[in-house]
Amino acid sequence: MKSVALLIAFICTLSSSNANARAGRPMIIHRLPELNLEIWTEQDPEWDTTLQKKKGGVTFIAETPALTYPPAHMSWSTLPPFQFERNEMKEVARGVLHQMAKNYRTKPPDHLEPRRYGDLTGYEATFSAEQNNLPIDIRMFCGHREGKPPVVMQLVTLKDKLPHLAEHVRRSWTHLKYLD
Repeated sequence: MKSVALLIAFICTLSSSNANARAGRPMIIHRLPELNLEIWTEQDPEWDTTLQKKKGGVTFIAETPALTYPPAHMSWSTLPPFQFERNEMKEVARGVLHQMAKNYRTKPPDHLEPRRYGDLTGYEATFSAEQNNLPIDIRMFCGHREGKPPVVMQLVTLKDKLPHLAEHVRRSWTHLKYLD
């Protein structure tokens, strides 16, 4: 991708549950002006990435390489800029979740959890669906930094395999930030 600057970074973060340092992992830093975001993805093994531009907006996608188990798909999209108050973020996230569940032809969960990832504060939910007759789990987050457009992050994998991807999500989503 011409517009994506790739840099290798080594991460060494502390666990929130204890003070033991975690081993550094190579990550690729994607600086995406089209989304105004900096997104980190796995370097070893390197996830396949694409930037999709559609009439409705731009989405950055990262997928596990072939023969990786469990297979996973992460995506990041910015919503079109619109005005909303800080206390309306939960309803924005609920609307995104309902649309996403509709796209997966399933019922959205009733409960949203408040979460913070990198620069963004928002809400997260997990739900199950079926895609091509295959049971899957979806983890969705919708959040923003005040004055910036909301960002929707999504992780899709096989049913009951979300825990296997917890560290991938931590390394990627906790480093998300706006470029400006």
